[in-house]
Amino acid sequence: MSVIEDNVNLLMRVRELCLTGQVANAELELHSVYRQAGCDGSIRVVLAALLARRGEHGEAQKILKGVTPENIEACTPDQIRLAISILISLGDNDQAERLGRAYHKAFGHEATRWLRDMNVPGSNRLRWSEGGSIDELARGLASEPKAIPALVFAQKHQRHLPTVRLLRQAIRRIVPLFENDARQMTMVCVAMAELSLLEGDQAQARRWAHRGLEEDPYCATLALLVNKLRDNGDTALPPVSVLTCVARQHPGYPDVQAALIRRQSSEGQTDTAKANLAAWLEREPYSPQALELKQELAA
Repeated sequence: MSVIEDNVNLLMRVRELCLTGQVANAELELHSVYRQAGCDGSIRVVLAALLARRGEHGEAQKILKGVTPENIEACTPDQIRLAISILISLGDNDQAERLGRAYHKAFGHEATRWLRDMNVPGSNRLRWSEGGSIDELARGLASEPKAIPALVFAQKHQRHLPTVRLLRQAIRRIVPLFENDARQMTMVCVAMAELSLLEGDQAQARRWAHRGLEEDPYCATLALLVNKLRDNGDTALPPVSVLTCVARQHPGYPDVQAALIRRQSSEGQTDTAKANLAAWLEREPYSPQALELKQELAA
């Protein structure tokens, strides 16, 4: 069973517990998994909402501690809205206003409407016109998502940082449209990871790449991208594991095979690297990349 299926099943159980008045048991179910790697953001939202509902605003805030203006791209609208509501309940209007401005900048008109309806501190100073070009691009990409890979491809070959920034913001706004479509969501995650990398944002590139691998664990593009990023050691799946999974699924992808063998060699798994290379040469004795790699490892 996939991580996504596990999360859905958990939320279904929690729903049933809440409907039958077993809210304390629902909280225990959520507490048991929310710190685990791969835990979906919706689980944090539900747990924080249950805590806030019974007045435990401080504990709810701890659950959503990662929802900050600096980390706004990593958050969903539900997480941001709940975090703002909790900050207001705690009387921290300055932080609520800061988070509200970041929400507005990242999500545009959708955010502005909610901020004004909820009378969030500072919302009266937000202008509808801000980010108009982002909203316009977001609407266009929402109606024609096939354009996203082409636009990213163009930036990879002729980078223009203002355009990269604009694309990141526009695509981020339409992510919720694709969350129930694994193929489209994988495409969006690839785009966001590549754009983040173009802007030098390694942390966001890593986050989007791993999110995409939850949708498609065998995506070669994401595996190669994860391999290029600095490994900070705190991800659920280290690069060598990601590459191994994809290499087994796609033995005919030379770039993936070469990346895996180089990674294994660099991490001291010399015997495994040599065995994988030998198996590759047995399948494709005249592969230019395999032969080049053989010379490289022998040097």
